[in-house]
Amino acid sequence: MEAMFKYFKNKKYDTTQRDFVFKNFVYFDNVLADTAKNRITGRIKFFDMIFPKIFRYADSVGIENLDLISTSFFKDHTSFYKHFDKDGELNEVRPFTLTFYDKRNPKKEPLGALLFEPKTHKLLAWSIINQGGYWYFLTFNLL
Repeated sequence: MEAMFKYFKNKKYDTTQRDFVFKNFVYFDNVLADTAKNRITGRIKFFDMIFPKIFRYADSVGIENLDLISTSFFKDHTSFYKHFDKDGELNEVRPFTLTFYDKRNPKKEPLGALLFEPKTHKLLAWSIINQGGYWYFLTFNLL
């Protein structure tokens, strides 16, 4: 993630960078291997629409203020961690997640989670938790 943010520092994402992003940062392989060209085209358009939102969000908080740590660190934050606990719907992917928070907040409240593809370690999905505790997933690969 750090390499991705460094690469895009003072740059805006555009479609000419897509192949580089897929090669280096975002797991998109199974989408590109789809046999239906219209699904591939639709998913790429969706990716091009949502990918820049990562940078807008990080810029709004300040990339220097965000930190990533193991999701297990938030076991005591029950409303967040219940999704990753042994009975939670995200338990199986917990080993492949990191949670981000604002370092300026002494309570270390989770802001969202990143899911990484186990073999390539590329970004598979990211989520943001709003104030009401609702999750918004931006999934690049599982549409």
